[in-house]
Amino acid sequence: MYELELVRKRKRRIWASIIGGIGVTGVATFCIAAFLGHRTGSFTVALEGKNAKLTLSENSSFKNSSSYLRVGEVPGFQEISYSHKLKKIGDEAIDNEANDYTFGIRTNARGKQFTEFLKYTFFIKNVGVDPATYDFSLQIKEVIATSEGQSLEDSFRVLVYKDGVPEVYAKRLQVPRPTADMTNDYRAPIALDEKDAKEYGEPFEGYATMFKSTTEIMSQTAVELEPNEIKKYTIVTWLEGFQASGDAEALQGASIKLGVEINAYEN
Repeated sequence: MYELELVRKRKRRIWASIIGGIGVTGVATFCIAAFLGHRTGSFTVALEGKNAKLTLSENSSFKNSSSYLRVGEVPGFQEISYSHKLKKIGDEAIDNEANDYTFGIRTNARGKQFTEFLKYTFFIKNVGVDPATYDFSLQIKEVIATSEGQSLEDSFRVLVYKDGVPEVYAKRLQVPRPTADMTNDYRAPIALDEKDAKEYGEPFEGYATMFKSTTEIMSQTAVELEPNEIKKYTIVTWLEGFQASGDAEALQGASIKLGVEINAYEN
């Protein structure tokens, strides 16, 4: 189980404009564990009825491997602009195992730390002698709104790199956007939508892939791993808005909890 929890602690500042109004803070716990059949030791997981074993690591050398990876608390989250932050940092730096979960932590002018984005890179390796197969599911485990009914969901974005290939995911829009062919499009924009981006002179970053359901963001099925083969994943989470200063106020009591489930089985 991989868990991510974002908690907004105070009331949110009123938006100054469509691309203004910063502000989310939070506390995050970020961990991943695999459920790959039966555990046989501290560092490997055995597939039932087979000699194949899968293991996890934060580095491609697998110098330190385990069936459980965890990142503890990080400073409070604040909304950022994908266009002005993540895109400028670039895929190469974000999907780089040398940059750990602290890569998105910043310090404001008053010396206070805050989190712009949380990224975590990990690897899955077949350390057995037989081919193995696994299913991968990134899930929404819990959504808690404030007492006023405000939630993080609309601004919540997830960027997943699967062996270097990036894809951004977002919640399905409640109100669809009309299209030229008179159909309804429920995809949320990665940042500003096309009309607003043009009006405010901002780049249009396209539309995010919709969460698979209200409880699942994305999944992979029947991913095959030959002996000694490695698969790489980087998961990035942020709250889409404007660039943060580290001083903005935020919501109180809203949270989202995610989980990754990896289920392995014999071919």
